[in-house]
Amino acid sequence: MAAPHKIGNVTAGLMVTVAILIDCAQALLTISVFLLPLSVLVTFISTTMFFLWFGIRGVKYIGNDGGKKLLIMLATTVAELAPVINALPATTFGVIGIIVQTRFDDAREAAGGKVTPRTAMAYARQRRMQASRANRENSAREGREDIQATRHAAPANDNAPEAANDNSADSYRNAA
Repeated sequence: MAAPHKIGNVTAGLMVTVAILIDCAQALLTISVFLLPLSVLVTFISTTMFFLWFGIRGVKYIGNDGGKKLLIMLATTVAELAPVINALPATTFGVIGIIVQTRFDDAREAAGGKVTPRTAMAYARQRRMQASRANRENSAREGREDIQATRHAAPANDNAPEAANDNSADSYRNAA
């Protein structure tokens, strides 16, 4: 059974939807020079909200691959603070990038911490070989147990004399 994702499909959909709404608000606030301070406020609120939302879902910004996610978050924030560039959907792309990176990390953990596709394939091949070897050993053991069981089973009517079982006329003559 596959390990569950830190960010499920429903949560990812909600995050992307909220990011799209924030980017639409940013684009509308960029139209007027007087609304730019409000645009900066929306940027700080959205950055804090997504930072906490990802943190609640178990996304770590420190560690092996945490630096990539932190870099995505910082690049998104800087892009949204620039006056004209904040009309672009940087928040949406940043959220999607962090979700994809988190899914890669989840898949990597599920594969036993293997980093590259080549080592992940080798790990999967090793697991299949171990399972096949275990199946062969089990079938060989069962075969040996069957042979042992038939070898030690008592044959039917071993104690009866041979002459009593033979109904031919010669056996009656020899017995007399």
